[in-house]
Amino acid sequence: AKYINSAESLVFKKRETLYGAHLARDAARAAGEVVVVEGYLDAIALHAAGVANAVACLGTALTQTQLLAAAALSPAGRVVLNLDGDEAGANAVSRLASQDVLTAAAAAGADVRVATMPEGLKDPDEALRAMGVDEYVAGVIKPAVGWVEWLAAKELAAYEASGADGAAFGRCAAALQGLVAKAPTAAARAHHARRLARALADASGGGDA
Repeated sequence: AKYINSAESLVFKKRETLYGAHLARDAARAAGEVVVVEGYLDAIALHAAGVANAVACLGTALTQTQLLAAAALSPAGRVVLNLDGDEAGANAVSRLASQDVLTAAAAAGADVRVATMPEGLKDPDEALRAMGVDEYVAGVIKPAVGWVEWLAAKELAAYEASGADGAAFGRCAAALQGLVAKAPTAAARAHHARRLARALADASGGGDA
């Protein structure tokens, strides 16, 4: 086994703890952001490559407590979710949104962004070995976008892949409206509503026509 998950106790609560937080604190302060990965080995690989502002979940799904703890490591509260590139990683972001974890974190001052893994690379450890640290940081970490934008892009891609018919349009529009409603402030909701309405029109072939 890669590692053995210890049991929780009165002094060790996985859902409230981040692996490597004590080592990432200074680097996160200097970088202005903290990178959250799913696995211990991903965090170890990032630190070994010089990306010392990385932390990992402790064998559990990311919780609101962990997310806020990560945000507290960065002066700007910026958190980059660098989860695995498989369906489970994408579903984890969707779960955080549907359970209002991301909304609550944003309301508390966290700037949560989501990185997109390159096609065919399953996790940060594998991607680092394939790309090298400089390309990985420049191509994965730095282009990370806000969580509403990231989830909306997934919905729009699925809509376009479906053939953009009437039923698919209704499903996509409803999903985007749901995402807009998750934004924490009226200003953010108005911004996302305008931008996503344009994006949906473009995806439907009605951009400037």
